Amino acid sequence: MQNTKIVVERYGGPDVLKVVEEELSPPGHRDIRIRVEAAGVALADVMRREGTYLDSPLPPFTPGYEAVGFVEDVGELVTEYVRGERVGAFLNGTGAYSAYINLPAEEALRIPHDVDAAQAASVMLNYVTAY
Repeated sequence: MQNTKIVVERYGGPDVLKVVEEELSPPGHRDIRIRVEAAGVALADVMRREGTYLDSPLPPFTPGYEAVGFVEDVGELVTEYVRGERVGAFLNGTGAYSAYINLPAEEALRIPHDVDAAQAASVMLNYVTAY
């Protein structure tokens, strides 16, 4: 399965963001695959892209703290989610700018279908920052 994602190839301005196509591995035993509907965009993402954020990852990396989407696949040991459920994920600062994300099922949370995906994604990092 192919995945499209944004990659920061080197620190710098918006011109260092590249669209990359790569093979997506199946979810692990306790993982889920999310088809991303919306991802948050934050000042921290910009600072990581520039390399000015404390502990910025070394390039290449895919930015993005939070994503909302639909469970597309589940690992064989996952019982708490099923395909088609809508979930959100607060990542460790990287990975959300991607069409699909594999992550441990325990790191996801259900998002009601009547909540706007962009609003749900935009609130996660902001909540943690405010808290």
